[in-house]
Amino acid sequence: MKAITYKLFADEKIRHRICRDYALDPSLSHEQLAEALVEAFGQNPGAGPDGRREATNQVVYRAAALALASNSRSWATFLPHEKSLAELTFGYDPYRTAAAVRAEQLTINDLAACLPGQTAGKDAHAIIRWAEMLDSTPRYHEVLRRLDERLRSEGMESAAIVPAVAVILGAPGGKTLKQFPPPEKSDTWKVHGMGPVLASEFLRNLQWAGFKPDRHVIRLFTRWFPDVIEKEMPRARALGERLGTRRKDVLEFLTFSLVGAAVTPEGKTFTEVDNLVWALGAYTEKKGKESSTVYRID
Repeated sequence: MKAITYKLFADEKIRHRICRDYALDPSLSHEQLAEALVEAFGQNPGAGPDGRREATNQVVYRAAALALASNSRSWATFLPHEKSLAELTFGYDPYRTAAAVRAEQLTINDLAACLPGQTAGKDAHAIIRWAEMLDSTPRYHEVLRRLDERLRSEGMESAAIVPAVAVILGAPGGKTLKQFPPPEKSDTWKVHGMGPVLASEFLRNLQWAGFKPDRHVIRLFTRWFPDVIEKEMPRARALGERLGTRRKDVLEFLTFSLVGAAVTPEGKTFTEVDNLVWALGAYTEKKGKESSTVYRID
């Protein structure tokens, strides 16, 4: 982790760019900047059981909306628009948002204006659908907690929980739904606008500790840890079977989620390592411009 931290902030231009994007103090030490950057993402688990906090539907809605806001756009690009999105959704209140949509006082176009990029309309539509779903589903976090408890009671290791739940939420197949019956009054676990990767981001926004193996993380882990990838592939396939899926994209997601957990050093959280590896890929070790350095995380 020291090598990653140093690489992120050693170059003065890159350091100032990161500090500008996330409102950090450039005079801080490299270690302090790394801590501040992770804090700026707001995903690192707390001190409760497994680092998770109880969550109202308003907290859940914020987690979902921010996950969707991160879809196909850099977080730094969205941040200047976050205040507007919060205002339009009444402080991420799903009940008032759903009511405003019903009254035709809030539209997809209104929300899309806060979401730069080509997926703006799709993401805005999903944000509205989440409000409608939560409006009719009291205590949605309790539904997730019960799913988590079931997986743990069946012996699933902690490192597999977030990727497993993300698959159930993001890509449930017919076999998945047979093995894990949907919540009451619903015919599916599938959440609006999210596959497993965004669903894992949603869970991380709720302080569930896990990896979001996006393109930056997958690219760098492929360069650094071919041996770990090979080792985790059979475990990913076994987990996929348990979840009722053999989809190639889902198995890739599971594999790299497990790789991330496997290389996380003691004393660090999965989320913390993920945040810093992502930043390294986004700011310094860019696609096609990677250095020959192999960052063994310790």
